[in-house]
Amino acid sequence: MTDQQEFWNERFGREGYFYGTTANYYLASHIDTLSPQQTILFLGEGEGRNAVYALERGHTVTALDAAEIGLAKSAMLAQSKGFELSLIHTDLVQWNPTQQYDAIMCSFLHLTEPLRSEVFAKALEHLNDGGLFVGEYFSIHQLSKTTGGPKDLDLLYTADNLSSIFKDLPCEILELYEIDTELHEGTGHNGLASVVRLKVQKR
Repeated sequence: MTDQQEFWNERFGREGYFYGTTANYYLASHIDTLSPQQTILFLGEGEGRNAVYALERGHTVTALDAAEIGLAKSAMLAQSKGFELSLIHTDLVQWNPTQQYDAIMCSFLHLTEPLRSEVFAKALEHLNDGGLFVGEYFSIHQLSKTTGGPKDLDLLYTADNLSSIFKDLPCEILELYEIDTELHEGTGHNGLASVVRLKVQKR
C-alpha cells in the first residue's frame, strides 16, 4: 500500500462521510445538463457523493479510487439509495482504462506533474467523441486558506496550468476559470475556497 493510499484510507476510515454526501456543486450542475443514460467515470471519487448523485439521475456510473475504504463507503451510499455502483480500485499511476465513457469527472483531484498531464490525456483518450471532461480543483490561492486542500503548491492548480495541458489535446476548452466560492462539503471542505473550474469537450 502506498503512502497516499494509507492517507486516504485513514481519512475515509473515520465515522461518517468526511466530505459529506452532497455532490460537488460544479460537477452536479453539469451532471444535470447531460443527455439521459450517459456512462460516467468519476476519478478519485473518494466516498461516492458525486457518483451517487449521477446514479440518482439515471446514468451508468463507475467510481475509481485508490482507497478501498472510500470505495466501500461509496458502495454503501449507493446501496442506501437503492443503487448499485461499479467500482474500480486502482491508483491513477496504474490506471489502465478498458472502456470509453460519455463523461469523465473529478473534484479536488490532487496530482503532481507529470502524472497530472498523463491522467488528463488518458481520460480524454477514453472519452467518446463529443464527451465531456469536467473538474473542479483547488487553486494555488487556496494555500493561505483553512477550508480544505493540500498545503503543497505542486498539488494545486492554475487556469494557465490546465490550459497548457489541454491546448494540445483533441478537445475544445468550454469553460476554464478561477473563482472564490463557498464550499459546504462535510467537515473536509467548509467555507470560502479558491478553485479552478474546467470543462472540455473531446473533438
